Amino acid sequence: MKIKILNKTDREIQFLLEDSNPQFANALRRIMISEVPILAVETVDFTTNDSVLYNEMIAHRLGLIPLVFNPKDFKFKEEGGEGSFSTEVVFAINKKGPGMVYSKDMKSSNPDVKPLYEDIPIIELFEDQKLKLEAYASLGLGKDHARNQGAIATYRYLATITLNGKLENEEECIRRCPKHALKIDGNKVSVDTSCDLCKECMKICNPSGSLEIKEDPTKFVFTVESVSGLNAEDVVLHAVDILKSKVKGFEKEAKKIK
Repeated sequence: MKIKILNKTDREIQFLLEDSNPQFANALRRIMISEVPILAVETVDFTTNDSVLYNEMIAHRLGLIPLVFNPKDFKFKEEGGEGSFSTEVVFAINKKGPGMVYSKDMKSSNPDVKPLYEDIPIIELFEDQKLKLEAYASLGLGKDHARNQGAIATYRYLATITLNGKLENEEECIRRCPKHALKIDGNKVSVDTSCDLCKECMKICNPSGSLEIKEDPTKFVFTVESVSGLNAEDVVLHAVDILKSKVKGFEKEAKKIK
């Protein structure tokens, strides 16, 4: 099994997974989406809310604000905080209108935990309106609640292309590709990793069946976009560790079968 990084930023990563199968690719995708522990606001205690929105609506907005945190410093509530580990972070908001309340107004009890973006609007307060609350953030899983979703992860098969003979309308074939992924040089033809197997080129390039594009079931192009406080690479690495742990657990249980 091989992995090749195609593009990478803090928020998004695209990589090629080779020598694998759909079962493994889908398991990895599902873990990245729903099983990587993510810190998010879970409960909110309101002292004063004079705004136009109900408490529940403001709490919902707070829960969807991505929080920057170090996974090594936190444990689930059920596990308990021991030593240097924490299970909860408290954010306080105390604002008086008029003006917009932003994510930067969330004062954290932990200096290492903060909203990913400072300018996320929460609620606009008008003259003499006040908002005072405490929001409690803890670890959770995306499979239990959307606020704890780690990333949006997708994959597609890598396209392979073959040419038998010579095409007469090469330039038109290249122009027809919406991704500009097709390259033809005499009897040599290739597509890059941006090809999504739409096969538009085959509609005009393939009247005699000489051009064939199909998926490679052993190679997958992954696109992972972080929607949490973790960067995209960390989401992938955490997902791999979780998958390893699942495999070890299954192997341990399987050995008990007699």
